[in-house]
Amino acid sequence: MDDEIDGALSEPLIASGSSGTPRPSLMARVLATCGCSSSNEASKYDLAPYQELYISPKVYKRSVNALRFAVFVDAIAGTIEQPNYPIMVLPGAHADSFPDTGGLGFSGATYMVPMSALLGVAIASMIIGRASDKVGRKPCILFCLYGTVIGCILKFLFRFAFWPYCAFNFLNGLVSASVPVALAYAGDVNETKREKDGEIGVLVGVSMLGSAGGGIIAILMETQGLFVPLLVGSAIVFVAAVLNTLYLIEPKDVMASRQREREELGMDNEIEDDDDDQAQTVDKLDYKVFSLILLGALGDNVGSSGLMPLCLSPLAFQTFYTNANPPIMSQVAYKWISVLVALMVVPGTIVSPYIYNKLGLAGGCIMGNVITGIVTIFLLYIALAPASTATFGIFVALLYACFPFTVISQLSTGPMLEATSPPDKRGLAQGVNITVMNLGAAVSPFVLGAISDMAGTPTAIWICIAISFIAALINIPLIWVKGCNIPAKPRTGEKKPLKGEDKEMVEKALRGEWIPAEALEEIQEERYNNKQPYLVVPVRSYEEEKDELKVLRKRAKEDFIYYQRKYNEYLHRYNTLPASERRAFCDQINRSSEVSNQDEVDAVNADVGKWFADYLIDSGYHPHTDSTAIKQLIMTSFPVVNKGGAPFHPLNIERILLEYQKGYTRLIEMEGYDEGNEMRIGRVLQSARSVIYMQSI
Repeated sequence: MDDEIDGALSEPLIASGSSGTPRPSLMARVLATCGCSSSNEASKYDLAPYQELYISPKVYKRSVNALRFAVFVDAIAGTIEQPNYPIMVLPGAHADSFPDTGGLGFSGATYMVPMSALLGVAIASMIIGRASDKVGRKPCILFCLYGTVIGCILKFLFRFAFWPYCAFNFLNGLVSASVPVALAYAGDVNETKREKDGEIGVLVGVSMLGSAGGGIIAILMETQGLFVPLLVGSAIVFVAAVLNTLYLIEPKDVMASRQREREELGMDNEIEDDDDDQAQTVDKLDYKVFSLILLGALGDNVGSSGLMPLCLSPLAFQTFYTNANPPIMSQVAYKWISVLVALMVVPGTIVSPYIYNKLGLAGGCIMGNVITGIVTIFLLYIALAPASTATFGIFVALLYACFPFTVISQLSTGPMLEATSPPDKRGLAQGVNITVMNLGAAVSPFVLGAISDMAGTPTAIWICIAISFIAALINIPLIWVKGCNIPAKPRTGEKKPLKGEDKEMVEKALRGEWIPAEALEEIQEERYNNKQPYLVVPVRSYEEEKDELKVLRKRAKEDFIYYQRKYNEYLHRYNTLPASERRAFCDQINRSSEVSNQDEVDAVNADVGKWFADYLIDSGYHPHTDSTAIKQLIMTSFPVVNKGGAPFHPLNIERILLEYQKGYTRLIEMEGYDEGNEMRIGRVLQSARSVIYMQSI
């Protein structure tokens, strides 16, 4: 019988769907996109698709994975021509190059092509992003995807002339706003801030990979022509569009609905925030600070143009390819360098949170501005030196080694806006930020390219260097703005009791009050060492604690992490004990676990059950209508660690300790408690997309 029970407990509580149920037809899935559920059971009971999305992990994963793929391939399509820009605007450089550039010089034409697309993206980010709040996320995602399919085909058809190509590149940019809508979707379908930040990080990460992937496709298809990759981009975006038509589910922000419901009913907002390092929100938007952040970001973008792309193209392109005889850098080498440098944004996103935690957001931004200016000066002088294999190698090595540090300033803008904007203005602040960043990324290279054609590339680069240092000066006042300054070290909770304080802690524990897990464990450890029974801790009633539940949940992080560390210590002690001493180790634990008053223990166990039942009822569950479901939930949440409470023995102690450790580790990772009280990479990644745009030109 025990084996049957153990087997039942090891099986999943929900059927996997492989029991012979017929797979929904293609037509059923198409109908689901029109508002009908794709599940036979859901259709039978009229379950709305957004409800399936909220309750089913499988439906959630399918929908989110379709969206991730859409963001990935949309980024590929947006950068699939990026390595070919200098070659397509240089008449005679390739059979597919434009016959002329409509009166623009080489630098101006090189930047006019991406500028036309980025102008469209800047406009689309604000318009389509806001439209998704009105008409829904899915229609806007599909509009962007199908629009990109058509846009890539039109660009290929009008590839024979410079200005028509730029015109359709602009139109294609007007439908390239999948990333802002996808980030909004991530906010809709995830409940906690940790989950939202995590999904935002994934979306921006796949966008980064897609941006590099587009350039790689262009390089691999060089022999097929400069513009043939557009057809590949159109095809893969079409696949993503179909997948999202079938599987992407229009979300509904259930958490926001719950909050509105509580407000309308006059109830306190009890929607918990699982992040105990959550920054304090501001009541209103300080437009002076807001303008200062945006002005600094704009200056940073313009200044960074001196590093990328001006130092690489036209400066390095002309020095090591056009003017070198024979060329030191080939066209293929230039393409690989320009494509892979975008991936160096990733190391920048990894190191930036640690820098922000040391210097603050504003301090990190200033540091990034200064590093950008200094690195650009070094690259300028290297490229102006006589061209040789050595100078080319040093140029590329310095560019790749220093580039991750130069993007730190650009990555700080999003978190600064988040920290200084009230919740009801964050969408506006980030939307304006995306527009400003893209306008800067679009216009500044073209203007600087025109300056390069008239006054020389070094002059344009020196202008960018000066602007980088000016941007650093602009950001200095932000050092004193709350949220942008150096973050305060997290306050520690109650620590272990000092000598002489054990009595007070014991009295608190005997009253059923919370004391830190470390303090309680010290008490029990002392009793263990003195070969005394463990302290029996009574339970306060649910009514006494119901107003303190949020505080109790906050304290779980400290307690869980402590117990995880303590069980590691026990396992280490077990591993280092000679086999001959393990029996005595187990016997001592068993003696301390013995109870002198079984009635007292039974009363505590009954009180725990009463507390749990009261909590379930107060939280909206109905044990009296389906106690079996409650039991199943309990078994799932509390897996067996020691069947029947068997005494510790050298043959079972390791397994029992591992089961306890596994349980705490699962809770810690599931709740995100393993993430430190620091700025997370996911938050920084929110603004990384704008940096990728800068590299795409």
